[in-house]
Amino acid sequence: MLLSREKALLDGVLPHLFGHYILQVGRLGDADLLVRSRIPHRILVEVDGNRSVPGRSCLRARPDALPIVSDSIDVVVLPHLLEFSSHIQETIQEAERVLIAEGHLLILAFNAWSLLGIHHLLCRQGNPDPDRQSESDERPCTPCRGGRFPGLNRIRNRIATLGFEVISVKRYFFQPPIGNRDLMNRLRFLDVIGPRFLPFFSGAYLIVAKKRVTTLTPIRLHRRQPRQSLIPVGLSET
Repeated sequence: MLLSREKALLDGVLPHLFGHYILQVGRLGDADLLVRSRIPHRILVEVDGNRSVPGRSCLRARPDALPIVSDSIDVVVLPHLLEFSSHIQETIQEAERVLIAEGHLLILAFNAWSLLGIHHLLCRQGNPDPDRQSESDERPCTPCRGGRFPGLNRIRNRIATLGFEVISVKRYFFQPPIGNRDLMNRLRFLDVIGPRFLPFFSGAYLIVAKKRVTTLTPIRLHRRQPRQSLIPVGLSET
């Protein structure tokens, strides 16, 4: 349900972004998040070297050291990548580096100040090492297993220092993280009233930002004209 909501959000944003190249760093399972993009060339970077991407070609690289030429990408999508990154600033700097001027950055991230964030915190305290969870577990505690939820203001401040302008912030998923599908359907009304009455307690958010580049206009210097003498040169005084 959460993934379908995120795909719907991206499907509403991506058709309005244009260019030649779109880059997705990290992935959410096998979901094709860029399916509605009109940009012809799509690049997927797999940051987990132990996972494969069935039916899709991809690069394998660290998110803070992308093997991509600077100023060459029109749109960069970071789907819940920052939650797992120990170098958040460097990862955002790499996204800024590869983006062209006026290019767009899309960040999907979970909100720590939410029911999802509280549940995640309790799971971390009960099982701080996600790799030690039993393989018999039916599902991870939260969609962001073992990660850390960065605050929205923290992310906004970080991208602002790199020259990004936040175009929009979409908050979503106000339901508690429970596995009962019937109960989740009954609580669907929270996603209707949440954005209006409890926007700061959304389970996740989508940031759409644009890379702004300030160009300096050279100031043309005007040479001061020499002051003319009251007595014309070449005439003798009488």
